[in-house]
Amino acid sequence: MVHFNIGFQHFNSFTDITLSLAKALDKMGIPISVEDSEVTPRMQRICTAEENSLIAKWMSNHPSDLFQIKWSHYWKPYFLKELNGHLNLEFFAINYEFATNHDEFDYWMYDAVHTSSHKLAVSEYSKNVLIQAGCPANNISVLPLGFNPLISELYAKKAPKNPPYVTSILHMTNSFDFSRFGTDIAIEAFCQEFQHESNVELIIKDGGKNPDVIVEIIRDFQHRFGRFKPKVEIIPKFFDKQELANLYLSADAFLAPFRGEGFAIKILDAFAAGLPVAMPLYGGPTEYANIDNCYPISYDLIPVGLCYDTHHLKISNSPQWAEPNLQSVREQLRNIVADSRRFQVAEKARETADLFNWEATARKLLRLMRQLF
Repeated sequence: MVHFNIGFQHFNSFTDITLSLAKALDKMGIPISVEDSEVTPRMQRICTAEENSLIAKWMSNHPSDLFQIKWSHYWKPYFLKELNGHLNLEFFAINYEFATNHDEFDYWMYDAVHTSSHKLAVSEYSKNVLIQAGCPANNISVLPLGFNPLISELYAKKAPKNPPYVTSILHMTNSFDFSRFGTDIAIEAFCQEFQHESNVELIIKDGGKNPDVIVEIIRDFQHRFGRFKPKVEIIPKFFDKQELANLYLSADAFLAPFRGEGFAIKILDAFAAGLPVAMPLYGGPTEYANIDNCYPISYDLIPVGLCYDTHHLKISNSPQWAEPNLQSVREQLRNIVADSRRFQVAEKARETADLFNWEATARKLLRLMRQLF
């Protein structure tokens, strides 16, 4: 009934999201098919035996021509995929917005705006970017994503974690796009704020396997300000869902001074783990984050700087995103450590995350398909 024109020959957020959503639909009894492709060894390693069996089953199923789904993205293996269903849907997420729409858009945005496929924006933010670029509002629906369900399962089994002191702050990044995740700001703010304290640790989980870039940021800080006491640990190891869940639940707080995010499951995961989160209230994460369930970091809108997107795409129409204020990051880090209300803030975050599970996403998708068909 639902065909995902998405293969598993690469492991990235697209395949991870596809797997989570397809599993939820499959559990509801909806017939699923996916692109017949090789499965990358990394994907096989992070998947359970049951998940690998499901992927093999979905690949063997004949592609449905009723509902077909793909990702809208500038990566050519995704951009060039075709949909041939009676109802065609394209997931859309973007990490920045446009200050103007006077010039011709790049090939990805031009295609997203003008193709007839119904867009599944992962957030109101992404939807609004499409509308401002000229895509008809009636050709876009918002379909928020879900968090790693293992986090809530493990959270429920463990006693509530209310440590008297915050000793570990987690930051998730990708060293191939560290600027977008604000890793440079995270390190500088943390080291400045806790320069003379040794009881707080910043744990940087790198999903890009290029940790030398992060080490260089730390060395640059030391060169400018001298040695510092707080510990910064870099974890470049590839984690499966279980290991990631345990990492979130082992931390005391979460720091996300990002410049651009289309949705940010990693932050929603932190919410689900009951962590106090410091973050800008900007972009896709405002789908679930607000002034009551996180520690907002102030920011300014600035032109998009060097990042993975600008390296691979010629972006027109003055793209812009957030520039977190360094002093505000420092203040919110201090608040997370010192605020006696951080447990109440974190509990509100966890309650919010419960609304964003994969079953809810699947049910919303089914309702939408029925309405559009």
